[in-house]
Formats: sequence, structure tokens, C-alpha cells
Amino acid sequence: MIRINLLNLREDRKKENRRQDISVSILMGVLTILIGGHLYINVSREAEILQKQLTLKKAEDVKLTKKVGEIKNLEKKNKELKKKIRIVETLNRNRLNTLKVMEEVSIQIPQKIWFKSLQKRGNVVTINGVSLDDQTLSVFISRLNHSEKFKNVWLQQSKQILSNKVKLKGFSLYCNVVKE
Repeated sequence: MIRINLLNLREDRKKENRRQDISVSILMGVLTILIGGHLYINVSREAEILQKQLTLKKAEDVKLTKKVGEIKNLEKKNKELKKKIRIVETLNRNRLNTLKVMEEVSIQIPQKIWFKSLQKRGNVVTINGVSLDDQTLSVFISRLNHSEKFKNVWLQQSKQILSNKVKLKGFSLYCNVVKE
């Protein structure tokens, strides 16, 4: 019988398999490192690009926030201007109304009546003055009652006063202005 020593062959195969295993393991490690490095570089680049985009978006957000603030300020100023315009229009209407009242009073006033004061508050006109006599004051009140601009004329007070040794009638009357 011939004996063949197969142990060396088995040992050689085992050694060869170990070398292959080690080579494959080293190759797998190198490939893993290369693939990991490649992925790391790509992810780093993407992160860098995203960081730049984020920075640009933040800068754009700051610009837009400033513009929104400016728009809000402009809207606030616009509201204030509109309010001022309404006030000016109201004052202008009131001024014209006051002028019309003054014009009507000057048309209706008879001679021998002098005003000390004339005030208009809202729709009420207050007239304080002096008349030569009761008849002249009565004519003035009658004229105001018949005027289209006034209604509800009432005499608040009438009293005799002495001015430069002349007897006069001091008066105070109220009337409402008719709205147009």
C-alpha cells in the first residue's frame, strides 16, 4: 500500500484559503474605506452646498423682513395721512359752514345791534351783544327765525345796561344751525 501524504496538501489549501480570506478581507476593508471616503466627501459637499444655500436664504429672509417692516411703516404712514386728510376735509367743511353762518348773520342783523361775541359750537350758535332797544332785538330774532340757515332761536337773557349814559339792551341768544 502506498501511502500519500495528503496533510501537506490540506495544509497548503488551508493556508491558501487563509491567504484568500485575508486578501478578501483586506480588499473588502480597502473597498469599504474607499466607498466610505467617497460617500463622506459627497455628503460633505452636499452639506457645504446646503449650508451656503441656508446662508443665502437667511440673508434673503433678512432683506425681506426689512422690506416687510418698510411696507408696514408705509401702511402706517398712509393711514395717518388718510386720517389727516379726513381731518382737513372736515375742517374745510366746517370752515365753509362757519363762513355761511357768519354771512347769514351779517345779512340778518339790523342796524343798531352790536355783537360782543359770536360763538359756534357744533350746530349751536351763541350770540352776545347790545341792542339800542327791545324792538330792534325783536326784529333781529324774527329775522333769524325766518332765515333758512337757523332754527329754534331763543333769547337766553335780556337786560338793560348803561353805557356812556345811554340806556341799552344787553342780550344773549342761542340758535341752531340747519345742516345742509
